[in-house]
Parts: sequence; structure tokens; C-alpha cells
Amino acid sequence: VAILAQGQPSVALIERAPRPDPSILSAAMGWGGDSKGKGWGKAWGIQNLFGKGFGGDFGKGKGKGKRRTDPEKTAWIGGLPENEASVERNKALMEHMKQAGECKFVKIGKTGTGCAAFTTADEVATAIATLNGSTFQGSVIQVDV
Repeated sequence: VAILAQGQPSVALIERAPRPDPSILSAAMGWGGDSKGKGWGKAWGIQNLFGKGFGGDFGKGKGKGKRRTDPEKTAWIGGLPENEASVERNKALMEHMKQAGECKFVKIGKTGTGCAAFTTADEVATAIATLNGSTFQGSVIQVDV
């Protein structure tokens, strides 16, 4: 701004420096660049704090997590052969365990032991009393708390 002799301000043109290319500026600030960055992730080191940055992996389900059962409604099962774990065997054992009550699920691992979940604690007591020492697929099974 220049002031003239009469006291009136006049507008003088000031030449500005040219603007930088937006793609260079955005890449330097962490936006865009090689199209692999996600938001603030790479430029600010936030990717290390939040794992995938701000823009990653939305919409994926979280899964069911571990099934949590009440220990009073769960019976321990043992005596099955090792390294023969299968979904079919678990289903067949669940049908065998339904003799004592409503069995929700059975999970037997490769060690030959596992658990069976029932709807009530009374059904667990019935399963222990009736199925402990019973034969399942040629093996004498143990049922306990």
C-alpha cells in the first residue's frame, strides 16, 4: 500500500511467488503421493500408533470371538484317542452327550480332551452321572466337572 501526497491510500500491485504444485504439497504432507498412503498415516507416524492409519480396514467383521460358557454348565470330556480331532467326531459326540440333556456344543481337541456345554447345571450333573464310563466310537470316555 502506498500513500499519495493528498493522504489518500492507493493500492499497489504486489507480485506473489508462484504456487507450488498441489501434488507435491499433498505428498509432502502425507496426503496422496504414491496412492498407498491412507490419510495422516505415513507422514506423521500415526500409522505406527493406530496400526493401519485412519483410512484402513473399515467394514470388516470382528468375528464371534471366543465362546464363553459358564463353568457350571460345562462338562470336561476325556479318554478319546489323540490326533483324531474332526468336526464330524464333535457332532457325533454332541449327539451322544444329548442323552443327558440339551447339549449346546462339544469341542474336542487333538489331545483327546475337551468340553461339552449344556443349558443348565443340572444337565451337567446328569451327564456326569450317566455318561462317565460310557463307550463312544470304541473309546471309554470320562466325563467330569
